[in-house]
Amino acid sequence: MRPFKVLVGGFAIVATNGAEGGRQPVGKSDAVAFDVIDRKAAGNTKYASRDQTFTDAWDFCTRRLAIVAASRPH
Repeated sequence: MRPFKVLVGGFAIVATNGAEGGRQPVGKSDAVAFDVIDRKAAGNTKYASRDQTFTDAWDFCTRRLAIVAASRPH
């Protein structure tokens, strides 16, 4: 089974088995927590947020994207 990953702008939300499981990527049905990875960082290894619910991880990404969009001239 492939690990569950959702791309949101420059971020990736990855399902993991949580801190107690060593934060290994897992499928959606086995997920205990979700990590947000900054895909713009070298090697896609910079964690922007860890051990969140999916909703909190999604909100984190969308808030960050909104802040960036608001700072750009239209």
